[in-house]
Amino acid sequence: MYRRIVSFALCSLLAACAAQQPPTRVVLVSTVPVEEPPEWRKSITPEDDLRLESLRTDWGKLHAKLPPRVRTAQGRLVDPGAGLDMPSLSPGSYRCRVVRLRSPARGAASARSSANDFCFVSATEEGVAFVKQTGSDPAAGYFYPDGKRYVFLGARQRRAGENSLGYGNEPARDMVGMVERVGSFRWRLAVAGSDDRQLDIYELTPVPADQQPRG
Repeated sequence: MYRRIVSFALCSLLAACAAQQPPTRVVLVSTVPVEEPPEWRKSITPEDDLRLESLRTDWGKLHAKLPPRVRTAQGRLVDPGAGLDMPSLSPGSYRCRVVRLRSPARGAASARSSANDFCFVSATEEGVAFVKQTGSDPAAGYFYPDGKRYVFLGARQRRAGENSLGYGNEPARDMVGMVERVGSFRWRLAVAGSDDRQLDIYELTPVPADQQPRG
């Protein structure tokens, strides 16, 4: 009888203690990975981000104002919707021809081409580097992968072949644009102008090793 009383008292005590314990809370930990922003977003200024965002729209307006014969002659190079998959460029020397699209306040837009110069693409620790080696419009910077395109952040250099000025060193010389493949062994670098009536397109085509500039 004594054992029964003790057992009953012990059970009652345990039940009372259990009733006083706070309920167990289950904490759910999210396992959804946080996507890192593209590398170029860490460097681009808000003003250039807006220029890059509106580049395709501004380009479309310029393209629509080009005379039909010019659109036909330049083909996919100046067509804003002609970008293809697999935009990667192999390191090496490229022929680069610059096509300048300009639109006056009224009337048709124009497309003027420069002579073929040389540009160079190289793989570095900082990323895919680009430099215009010869001719006018000296430029240098980096290509950053971004889906079906590369984003270009660079600067207009003082002399062809230089790469001493980086993006952000002298804001007045900063360049922003995008690189796309538009055909077999054919790419373009579209650089935003100072306003929506200007756009420069660098046509990039690889050259054979024996035709590459020395030095």
